[in-house]
Amino acid sequence: MGHGGAVEYLPLSKVNTVVYCPRRFYLEYVLGEAHANHHLIEGHYLHERAYTEPGEESGLWVWSDRLGLLGVVDRLEWRRGEACPVEYKLGRAKEEAYLSDAVQLAAQALCLRESRGIKARRGFVYYHKSHTRREVVFTPELFRAVEAAVVRMRALLQSPRPPRVEVPPSKCEGCSVRGACQPELWRKGVAGWA
Repeated sequence: MGHGGAVEYLPLSKVNTVVYCPRRFYLEYVLGEAHANHHLIEGHYLHERAYTEPGEESGLWVWSDRLGLLGVVDRLEWRRGEACPVEYKLGRAKEEAYLSDAVQLAAQALCLRESRGIKARRGFVYYHKSHTRREVVFTPELFRAVEAAVVRMRALLQSPRPPRVEVPPSKCEGCSVRGACQPELWRKGVAGWA
């Protein structure tokens, strides 16, 4: 990062977006096309209501100067003296946490360690629609995925145009920036604006 100027801190939550769909990250964050859809509104309400038990914290600000990330851990639980970040998501659980959610949680763990000296070996993603949590063990691979996501975000911030559609059509259903993205036209080779 060097001393040649202030680091632009990126929102920790956008690690999830860029892993899920780099084009969505570009449209939302770089171009500011963040259309509030019901997922975002309900999700915000869910985050506001993240409850805590004694000895737990919610809404804990964390950061990494090394990565230039800043954000909030929804909830930090202590299990037999071990710190476990918990991320709340609106959707349904699969057998394992979604990759984008797991990478976001690993980014929280890196920020927890750097900003607060708290070392977490695992965390949980809570899927509201299923009332189920999935354990995420923080592996070197996941931490590398965080680093790669940050590199991708910074590259996209410098890019004059959004990346191509890289995700399967199933990921486009219910997306808040679908109107701006026009993934169907992209897949047909019609859209040429970007």
